[in-house]
Amino acid sequence: MELSQLETLDHSDQWTVVRGRIAEGSIELDAALRGLHAQLRGLDTREALLAAPQNWANLAGQCRTMSACAPVADRRIHAAIGAAIDSASAAYDERNRFMHDLLVADIDDELLPDAERIKQEGDRYLLRLVSKAGVPGVSVVTLDEAIGVVLTLSAETWRLRAARGYLAGRTTWRSLLLGAVEGEWDGTANWTYDGPESDD
Repeated sequence: MELSQLETLDHSDQWTVVRGRIAEGSIELDAALRGLHAQLRGLDTREALLAAPQNWANLAGQCRTMSACAPVADRRIHAAIGAAIDSASAAYDERNRFMHDLLVADIDDELLPDAERIKQEGDRYLLRLVSKAGVPGVSVVTLDEAIGVVLTLSAETWRLRAARGYLAGRTTWRSLLLGAVEGEWDGTANWTYDGPESDD
């Protein structure tokens, strides 16, 4: 389904489609990080990807540690790989808000936040069941924010793929790794880069 077709659906169906895209995007992001983890260990097999840590934080942490030791002369590449891991982790955290914390609520429900903040029909509430302080917190999110998560997941997936591809010796990934990346609704990405095309 094209993003332009989304508004033709009922609001509840729009949320179903967008949450489905978030789920799909987060699976792709996880696979991309697993691919980078395997590449950093000098492996490139299905088994290597499956053997990566299941916990996102552990997986990302191991990738950060190993990437610092990657045999890459260009410090910009090291920094770009580290930034890709960090921004992928931030995208995964944002994904968690929609996959774990989303509570669909009507305006009349008891979980009503400040009514002045409700600007669009179809808004949904986020309920954090357990916060670090132990107090539930509620915030309003819009469908546009959820669509933004889909686009971010796509962009960060491609940045991780670029890091893996570059480390595998395919330097054609350099421009994506060092460029400005914009994710697309369909899981693809576009990027711009105006730097040198080689490490020289």
